[in-house]
Amino acid sequence: MASKRTKKGKKSEQQGEEKQQQQLHPTPWISMNSGLKIIAITSIGMAVLTMWQLIPQIGWLEGILYGLLFGGMIWAIFFGMQLFFKFTRR
Repeated sequence: MASKRTKKGKKSEQQGEEKQQQQLHPTPWISMNSGLKIIAITSIGMAVLTMWQLIPQIGWLEGILYGLLFGGMIWAIFFGMQLFFKFTRR
């Protein structure tokens, strides 16, 4: 009988540890594929909107460059946060 109690005790301890691990690493609320699609649409939209606003004022070349810069900054922020969380979740 005593061995059954220790097995149950070990099992409940393991379940408690698993719950604690899950609390430390929460599950994502959106999948990576969906997130990448949203970021792609957002960055393209931001680039086009920036180009549309700047081309009449400063010209084609600079307008396109600023549009690409602002669209690319969305990706830089995304990958920067991925890198940050990779190092902080260890």
